[in-house]
Amino acid sequence: MATRQSATTRQKTPAEYEIRYYMRTPAVTINIAAPLSEALALMREHDVRRLPAVIDTGELRGIITQGDIRGADVLRLAGLDPLDIAEALRQVKVYEVMTEQPIAITPETSLREAALLMIENKIGGLPVVDDQQRVIGIITESDLFEILVQQLDALATS
Repeated sequence: MATRQSATTRQKTPAEYEIRYYMRTPAVTINIAAPLSEALALMREHDVRRLPAVIDTGELRGIITQGDIRGADVLRLAGLDPLDIAEALRQVKVYEVMTEQPIAITPETSLREAALLMIENKIGGLPVVDDQQRVIGIITESDLFEILVQQLDALATS
């Protein structure tokens, strides 16, 4: 598992720009053995596009996105019976389609480093883990855009 946090970044990052103050917590997670139907239901219920996939202890093992499940929409558009699609989503498990060993960050990671990781790796979110690799939050590109707008608004009013 690639948890990213360099010592030099940690020393130079003002505390107020650490992920811990901006991450969404608690993160909505899913067990790797859960069916895709449950992952899709959680995404819809919580209006999120990605879920960290964990084992029973809460340790990060993967990440699953709407794109990983999007095949269900394609099947529906292709005219397959919705009941057959629903059954297929109950049969396939998260671990079968998730991205394994996703890039993860720590609460001390800077906003800048998180943004750079997302840009460099063309990903839309990063799970935040503690020192035992348990998921404690998540930061997404939408969160970073929201922070940017807040910063720009603060500059405009000062």
